[in-house]
Amino acid sequence: MKITTTQLRKVFFFVTFFFIYSASIFSQGPSKDFKNTVKFNVSNMLLYDNSYQFSYERIIKENQSLNVFVGYQEFPLIKVDLGADTDIRKKNSRTGYSIGAEYRFYLGSINKYTAPRGVYLAPFVSYFSFGTDRDISYTDPNTGVVSTANLSSKFNLTNLGGELGYQFVLWDRFVVDCVLFGPSLTRYKYNLKLDGSLPNIEDNEIYQKVIEAIKNKFPGIDGITGDEGVERKGVQSITAVGFRYNISIGYRF
Repeated sequence: MKITTTQLRKVFFFVTFFFIYSASIFSQGPSKDFKNTVKFNVSNMLLYDNSYQFSYERIIKENQSLNVFVGYQEFPLIKVDLGADTDIRKKNSRTGYSIGAEYRFYLGSINKYTAPRGVYLAPFVSYFSFGTDRDISYTDPNTGVVSTANLSSKFNLTNLGGELGYQFVLWDRFVVDCVLFGPSLTRYKYNLKLDGSLPNIEDNEIYQKVIEAIKNKFPGIDGITGDEGVERKGVQSITAVGFRYNISIGYRF
């Protein structure tokens, strides 16, 4: 079953509401003066495979903090239809990492308590990189001869934006961090390279079909190929508007 971006956002907001409701019940009075927090991003597991993203937040001054994150994640495996005699094999090799930082301003005029609890605004920058290697095979229907090629893909996203969030502190030590709205200017770059040749299909046709499959699964990146299609050698870049949402749970010390 294909999960769309809209469905993922519905899940995100449902989980966000659950955490907000739970936190409002269990949160207690002013928290102790712990300046450090480590967190794990739980919502990334809805978007990526084998996702492990951790962040560290440090109180810099009253109602201001620096939050940095780093993680490993794999881009979801995409099903591509290349015709009856051509198949992209499920066996694959995938890698991916992410890194980013944000500087938070907790709104003292709104929040009852000091950082790191309450509403915050933050500029942020982040970078995501994904790599996938998969084999493609073509079976000649007349001779039965099988031809193979390796498709290597790299997908990078550079984000610069701002976010609105709310962080709950539970029992002094535990936090639930919700980024509720995070628009960004995002630079997408996709690089496809076919090692080998297939007699029934042109390289650029394969590149186009792969990117179309990604667009179908993740509608939010429709503009990745621009109006002119995939460039020579499968390299394509575009700048567009992106959005950031996440939920993390953490521990203060």
